[in-house]
Amino acid sequence: MKKLLVLNLLFSLMLWGCEEEETDYSGMITGTWVNTLVNYTPILTDSSYVCEFRSDRVELYAIGLQQDENNKSWIENDQYTYRVEGKNIIIEGSDMNNHETRMVFEIISLTDKLMTFSVPEFYMDGVADPDSKIYTCTKVTEDYSHQFTGIWYGRCTTPGTTDTGTHYWEYFDDGSFNYYYQNDLGQWIRKSDNDGGYFLYGNLMVSNYTNDLISGGTGKSFECWNFEIDGNKITWTGLRQNEQTITYEMEKVASVPSIE
Repeated sequence: MKKLLVLNLLFSLMLWGCEEEETDYSGMITGTWVNTLVNYTPILTDSSYVCEFRSDRVELYAIGLQQDENNKSWIENDQYTYRVEGKNIIIEGSDMNNHETRMVFEIISLTDKLMTFSVPEFYMDGVADPDSKIYTCTKVTEDYSHQFTGIWYGRCTTPGTTDTGTHYWEYFDDGSFNYYYQNDLGQWIRKSDNDGGYFLYGNLMVSNYTNDLISGGTGKSFECWNFEIDGNKITWTGLRQNEQTITYEMEKVASVPSIE
């Protein structure tokens, strides 16, 4: 009898081990993931990055990069491939600056909504660059592109903001947008040197644009915002430096006013 119980126990352990080995992480990671936590702490919204694991084993990586002293841009790069070995996601390819990159994401936990992982290996042009952080990403499950396109009118509602004016943003389905501001004479002006575009990853919106005298800066820049749409209203929020949350509230409108 004891021998039979021991055999049953061993058989159960073997089955459990097989089930563990057969977990299909490659199927579970397929899709788009937005980084929201580092070491289990919320990150600044502008520090977000995006990973898309495609079914053809191509991996897209998107992040904001400082290109030089005056320019930074959000860039998408799909020059990576990936494979899954056990709990490891092995990613190889060329980064935005053509550096040969190899990284290993070791999955700590994975559900249909959240993935937490470490990066035990990271090599650039064959040189190791250790990374001891723990990353948590949220899976994109909704497509807001249809609701997002159109014209939005509103303002920053953060107490104490220096941006006290109202604005129009006009988003097109090809990823371009127009920005309109009001000058000291009350005239509405379309910013002519926008030279940017926008990206949507679920409820994360990223826009590239060109600085000018309005902001006091020069060169190219980008911003990341989390948004919520409720009917014809939209709210943007962004966690910025010093743990300050900036909020914009807008309403969808039919058109912009007469433009100078």
